Amino acid sequence: MRRVRRLVLSVMAVGALHACAPGGSRDASVRMDAVSADARPAAVSGVSDKVVDAGPVAWSVTSWDEGGGPGERVRTEHYNLHLALKDPVFQSWMPRYMEACFTAYATQLGPLPRPQEPLDLFIFATRSAWETWTRRTLGRDADLYLGLGRGGFTTDGTSILFDIGRVDTLTIAAHEGWHQFSQRSLRQPLPTWLEEGLACWMEGTRLTRDGVPTAFRPWRNFERWNELRNASRDDRLMPLSELLETSPQICLQRSKDDLLTYYAQCWALIHFLNEGEGGRHAAALRQVLADAAAGTLGARLAASQRIPDPASRRRALQNRLGSAILLEYFATDLPGLEAAYDAFVERVCRRGAGDRIYRGESPVAEVPRAPDTPKP
Repeated sequence: MRRVRRLVLSVMAVGALHACAPGGSRDASVRMDAVSADARPAAVSGVSDKVVDAGPVAWSVTSWDEGGGPGERVRTEHYNLHLALKDPVFQSWMPRYMEACFTAYATQLGPLPRPQEPLDLFIFATRSAWETWTRRTLGRDADLYLGLGRGGFTTDGTSILFDIGRVDTLTIAAHEGWHQFSQRSLRQPLPTWLEEGLACWMEGTRLTRDGVPTAFRPWRNFERWNELRNASRDDRLMPLSELLETSPQICLQRSKDDLLTYYAQCWALIHFLNEGEGGRHAAALRQVLADAAAGTLGARLAASQRIPDPASRRRALQNRLGSAILLEYFATDLPGLEAAYDAFVERVCRRGAGDRIYRGESPVAEVPRAPDTPKP
């Protein structure tokens, strides 16, 4: 019997798609992302950054002539980079940037095992060079990716992107970098809403204005915040129960706006689980990742006493949808958790929150008041 290539497609700025289709001779997890041209983060302001620095990054460089422009093959501790970016200065930043992203993936939500083999990242200079590589490598599956906008895709832990400008290329590289890392680091996959939410959360890894060092500010994400605010204003937010049961493919079939809302809400859900309700869920979030890394996530769900319905447990394991993870790890009272999440989103979208998003600060954290100065 011919085996089926499992295709997992996602789109950063215009939504996400998950699908299964026939393909090559082995199973492959494939993810595709694209960045729209109409949602650019503003320039980085002079704020106190949380620096996630990989330290001195040593690398070796050889030439690479398949990228559609002058290219380099760069070997760092955790990456095999194939780079043909149009801007040579920008290209020189990428090795340190990706190593800093890797450090964020491995440390920011608890220590996670680091892949034993280096991750492969290709960034082509032009879309045509990317298309040529895609057709040669993926064969008849290539058409599924070539029509899905700007950016690239990830397959078997390898990301294949093309240059779409500094900000967007950095964003997609950080987003795809999480998918690479999770495919290689976690022994069991996460539910779709959690996997995509974490990839959006990791987009907060940015270069500072001078290019170094690299700063990690998961709140500094205007694209996701703007979509969340717009959906809230237009009364388009999905109930949490629906969000957990919705796949990006379903969203894509409905509309581009639904896709954008899906990603923005998943991004907000990770922030909620990390710091909402006074941080009460933060330890559970880290435990989910630790269990996925250890390969015990499925066994815990299968034996769960909090999920009495066997069909729900099987669905959580097979389709990566549903509320099973929230029930088992976070709360048995889903309506109560949903009310808390809704209140969190409302605070994130309130007037004045954009100033704090701009500075890379939490819009829900209490700001300490300066002590009153005694009058003379």
